[in-house]
Amino acid sequence: MAYESILRRLADRQMILPYFEKSIIGENWPEKYTITIDSGPYYGAGDGYFHPSTHPLMGARQLYLMFHPDTRHLMTREPPSLQREMTLSMGSALHGVVQAQMEICGMVKPENVEVEYVNKEHHVRGRIDFIADHPNGKQYLVEMKTRTHFKFSKQTEILPSWDAQLSLAMDATGHDEGILLMVESGWPYGMREFLVPKNVALLEEIYAKFDYVRDCIASNTPPRHCCDFDSPEMNACQARYSCWLAPAEGHLGGTQ
Repeated sequence: MAYESILRRLADRQMILPYFEKSIIGENWPEKYTITIDSGPYYGAGDGYFHPSTHPLMGARQLYLMFHPDTRHLMTREPPSLQREMTLSMGSALHGVVQAQMEICGMVKPENVEVEYVNKEHHVRGRIDFIADHPNGKQYLVEMKTRTHFKFSKQTEILPSWDAQLSLAMDATGHDEGILLMVESGWPYGMREFLVPKNVALLEEIYAKFDYVRDCIASNTPPRHCCDFDSPEMNACQARYSCWLAPAEGHLGGTQ
C-alpha cells in the first residue's frame, strides 16, 4: 500500500513528495535526529524591508503607515496567547521535521535550508524554507504551509499570498518554478504539493506598489485610503489607529 501511494504521487507528476515518502518508509533512518524550532521574534521585524510572507497583498496606505517612522509605532499587535504560541511552535516543528528529513534523504543540502535573499532594487528581504535538488537535474524552491485538517481538506489550489511569496523568492533567485508544500498539522498528516510558475504579472503589481510606497514615504505624502471607514477591513487593520481612527482623520470614536 505504501508503494502504491508513491506510484500515485509519481503519476500525479508530484516533484518531491514521491522521493520524500520513499525515504520516510525506508529503513535507513538514524536512531535520532535534531530539528530546530524557531521561537524568536517575527523575522525581520523593524528592519525596514518588505517581507514576502506579510506585505505583498497589503494596501499602499497600510504599508505607508506601517513603514513610516512617524506612525510605525502605532501598529496594533496580536496579543500573546497559549493558542497562538502553540500554533507557531507546532508549525515551526513540522517545518523542522520536513527540512531535516529532506536533508537525510539527500534531496536538500544543509546550506539550502532557510535560505535568505534580498532584492535591493525593490527593497524586499525574505527566506526560502528550502531548495530541493531534484533527480531531474533542476532545483526547486520549496515553501511549506501548515493547515488544520479542515483547511487542508478544502484547499485545492494555492492562496494568492502563497503565490506572491513564492514568486518573489523565485524572482530574487533566478528561478521560474517553485513548489508549495502544504502539510496537514494533525493526524493523518497529509501532504500535498503544487508546482507553481513564477507569476510575472503579480510581481509587476507588487513591485509597483512597493516602489510607490517608498516614494510616498520619501515625500511624506500618504496614499489614499485602501478600505472604507468602519468596514471589516478597517476594523481588522493593524494601522487603523494611525489611519481612519486617528484624530486627524476626524473619526475619534474608538481611539481610546
